[in-house]
Amino acid sequence: MVFYFDNGKPTYDGFTFSLDKGKFVVLVLLVMCIGFALPLFNGDIANAELLHPVKNAKMVADQSPTAEEKAAARKHFELGVALAREGKWGGAAVEYYKAIGEDDTLAEAHTNLGVALAQNGRTEKAIPHHVRAIELNPKLPQARVNLAVELAHIGRYSDAWAAVHAAQDLGHIVNDDFLKLLAARFPDPRKK
Repeated sequence: MVFYFDNGKPTYDGFTFSLDKGKFVVLVLLVMCIGFALPLFNGDIANAELLHPVKNAKMVADQSPTAEEKAAARKHFELGVALAREGKWGGAAVEYYKAIGEDDTLAEAHTNLGVALAQNGRTEKAIPHHVRAIELNPKLPQARVNLAVELAHIGRYSDAWAAVHAAQDLGHIVNDDFLKLLAARFPDPRKK
């Protein structure tokens, strides 16, 4: 898509518009905004993470989410879970981002967002959400297991074992197949 001016007239791939420069610039900006927003509604997570900081910028540091924000976050979270069950990871990620935008203290939304991002090949973006979930709820063992899986995926095996051990210390049973796979890559430091 090429927009340019030809003899002072706005042109798009050879077609000349009868708009003045100012109106043409507004039209181009509108088309760009629509192009950015549409993927969000189609479950594309490429730009969905931008939803999260918008809400957080409005929040005051010590302000807790209101009951309405918590209810909205729970609805987005539950929709994300439903989409994840259907294997619609992009749509699930968008809903988890919306949930976090409403209530950044929802630990389950953070770890689920991490899983959804990882399922879309964005492991590096997933890890901070698992860490945030653990910060919010240190007794959420699944966040630690999810973190271990993502760390192992990027080759940080020692850190993965630390997350596994933390989950096990909380009484969480970690999948044997995952433990064998991890041990094949890097021996369990507790068994040395």
